[in-house]
Order: sequence, then structure tokens, then C-alpha cells
Amino acid sequence: MKKLLLPIIVLFLTSVLILSACQKDEIIVEKSITSINTKILRIVDNHKNGLNIFISVTDQKGNAIKNLSNSNFKISMINGGVETPVNPSGGSSLPSTIITALTMDYSGSMYSDSTSIPSMENALTTFINLKNTYDQIEIIKFSDTVEVVTPLTTNTQNLITGVTSNNFTGQGYTALYRAIEKGQDDVWSLAQNNPTYLPSVIGFTDGNNNLAPLSMDSILHKSLYWQIPIYTIGYGIQPDTVSLKTIADSTGGAFAWNPSSAGLSVIYQIVNGQLSNSVIIPIPPPPSKGKVTYRVTATYICPDGTFTDTDEKYFYY
Repeated sequence: MKKLLLPIIVLFLTSVLILSACQKDEIIVEKSITSINTKILRIVDNHKNGLNIFISVTDQKGNAIKNLSNSNFKISMINGGVETPVNPSGGSSLPSTIITALTMDYSGSMYSDSTSIPSMENALTTFINLKNTYDQIEIIKFSDTVEVVTPLTTNTQNLITGVTSNNFTGQGYTALYRAIEKGQDDVWSLAQNNPTYLPSVIGFTDGNNNLAPLSMDSILHKSLYWQIPIYTIGYGIQPDTVSLKTIADSTGGAFAWNPSSAGLSVIYQIVNGQLSNSVIIPIPPPPSKGKVTYRVTATYICPDGTFTDTDEKYFYY
């Protein structure tokens, strides 16, 4: 009897160990990437008889996927309803300079507690400290009025001083669209003749735009004509998340919303990663002048699998 029980006990223990090992593996092994998101940030004449197309690829959490090259992308042009493959005319590169206008909301609702403004200022300070040496940032504060407290500069300390300065008088209504327009004008002044610069505007608010311009049409037109992506960040429980998402999606930017202050700095780190790790691919020009739509499909292969995603953006050539 003992001789029969021994093999049974050994078999039972072996089965338990195998099951335990499998369960342990299932807990430890977790996919870090489950999907990707592709964004065409900018399309611009590269002054070399062609165009530069700026592309950002992120994972499902918004983190930038790095070290991408031409082989990760399939590009096509859609003109008159006909889609034509487009081959790159050179190797990929990163933006030479990122130019960002940071708009900061000091409307009345931001003063409803003691944490909203310090959290916003800490988050933007995080963004500034992550910038590269030659990147330029502008600080715009708004409420009823819009004020450039620190014009575009590479000086990190001046920017942080501008963020934390308490000289701006706010506590009124929310002129978000006017602040974004001011940022668009300023970043365009530097980027318009530089086809490897990446201009951008980050619009932050805890509420709704309620001062002229009341329509987002003007900022959408500027962003599409000048090819400036707008990143919108909603904070708290009152922001117009539908409008903020529309602005971001329509211009090639991204939208994020966080009802609490805990993740604001992380959001700004993610935006910095998306901008600084975007890929520039040179392509031939369209055959004729006019409005042309470009389609980009990104493919990313990693230990978690093969992922693809497509984005489109039109451009006036």
C-alpha cells in the first residue's frame, strides 16, 4: 500500500507546484502595451522641394514610443478621392527645437480652494524642467485678460519665475480661447520659417471658455493653416471636456483630464514626451497646389505583440 501511495503523493505535489508556477507567471507577466495611438502633429514645406511630416506615436497611456524610423510608417496622399502611396525622401529625425506656449488659468474658480493654483504651477514647473536646452517656452496667464508674463525664451529660471510670480490679477471669467490664440501667434512667429521646429500650444483650464471669442473656429483655423497642434488639459469637475477634446483631436494634439491635482505633473511629463519624441519624415511634394490629405499608418512590433494605428490630416500646399 505504501508503495502505491508514494507515486500518487509525488504526482500530486508535482501538480501543485506546476499549477502554482503557472499562477505566479500569470500574475507577473503583464502586457505593458495593449494599443498605440498615432498623431500627425504638423505638415510643413521643408524648403527642399518637399514636405516634413511630424508624427507622434504613443501607447494606450499616452507615453511616447521612442526610437521609431521610416520603417515603422506607411504614408499615403489622398487627393481627389484617390489614395497614392508616398515614399520618404530621406531619413527620419527628431524636432530640432520645440516651441511651446503654456496658458495658465487664473479664473475665479481656480481660487475656490488652496490647492488648485499651486498644483497647476508645480505641474508646469515640471514641464519646464524637462525641456531641452534649445527649446523655447512662453508663459501666458489668463482670466478676464490675457497676459504674456514670460515671452518665449530658453531660460529655465526665468520661466519658473514667470510661473510662480503672483503679479497677475485673475479671479474673473475664463478667456481660454483668447489665450490660445495669443500662444498660436507667438509660436508661429518663430516656427514659420523653420521646417524642423515643432510649435505647440498647451491650453489648461478648470472651466469653460466664457469670453470672446466664444467659438473655437478661429483657433482651429489657425492651427490647421499654420500646422500648430494644441494640447488641452482639463482640471477639476467643471471643464468643457467635449470642446477641449475637439480642439486637441482637430489640430493633432492630445487631450487629458484629471479631476484631482495628484496627476497634473504626470500629465505634463507625458505631453513633454510626446513632443520631444515625435518623428520628422521628409516626403516629396504633392503634384499640385491646393488642399491635400495625408494618411499615416504606424506599425510597432514589441514583445507584447504587433500594433498598428492610422491618422489623417489635411494640408494646404
